[in-house]
Amino acid sequence: MCKAPQSTRVNGVTNSNGQSKLKKSKSTNGFEDGEKPETKMNRPLQMLLIATLILPWAIGIKIDLNGLNLLQRWCIMTLDTARDWIVQPKFIIACLCLSVERICYTWVWVFTENFQKFCNFLERRGFKSKEETPVDIIVKCFKINKLFQYGGFAWLYLSIGPLPRYTSIAPLHALVGLSLVLVGQILNAGIYAAIGKKGVYYGCKFNLPAPWCTGFPFNVVTAHPQYLGSVLTTFGACLLLATDIHVANGWFGLALVQALLYVYMSYVEHHL
Repeated sequence: MCKAPQSTRVNGVTNSNGQSKLKKSKSTNGFEDGEKPETKMNRPLQMLLIATLILPWAIGIKIDLNGLNLLQRWCIMTLDTARDWIVQPKFIIACLCLSVERICYTWVWVFTENFQKFCNFLERRGFKSKEETPVDIIVKCFKINKLFQYGGFAWLYLSIGPLPRYTSIAPLHALVGLSLVLVGQILNAGIYAAIGKKGVYYGCKFNLPAPWCTGFPFNVVTAHPQYLGSVLTTFGACLLLATDIHVANGWFGLALVQALLYVYMSYVEHHL
């Protein structure tokens, strides 16, 4: 995602042979350093977001104290069994599936010129039209990455046991899980509406900058609202699908791995 305060813009230049090269500059999304519009936090909207996350807990605990006790037991179980599930082949395979997306985006962000050469290769081979930009190729990679990501979670889950009946989900878990998914998807949808495809898929690295956004969701969550949204969605979905046997085999552990991968990508975008 290119709307990060430390992100850099990449401009196209041409060498003596007429070949296009990529060059980093100090400007970001059309603004020189220090000229970016200031983002003012929308406090009422922030309070609404926090309330949306807290109220389900308050209501759920009031009506389903057993659900809270079960969740506490699952957290302890995750830690107690970590030495076992962290070395299981099925857990390692699931983690590798989640890593595919981060490897791809690290390639794009850090080795931009190399990715541009890859796009040029695809065009020469007829796999990319002249009208398609590197961003369009990244979007195609995104779809493949999601197959690996969802496949990693599905692989671990179904290799452990079947899906639970919806009637077996504790009321607290249902309320909290659904609220996490809802808020997460609102943040994700807000990102796409605010900065579009070019902003989400690193257009600034290929001289295709998106408009600098100071509105929602950046006026609620300043740094990486998309990543926060994805993490909330992941934990919400994992909570809705959790069972004793899945938790004992690293179900919550995989959600934590996913969160750490987003932290890693945030570091890459800010510091590399």
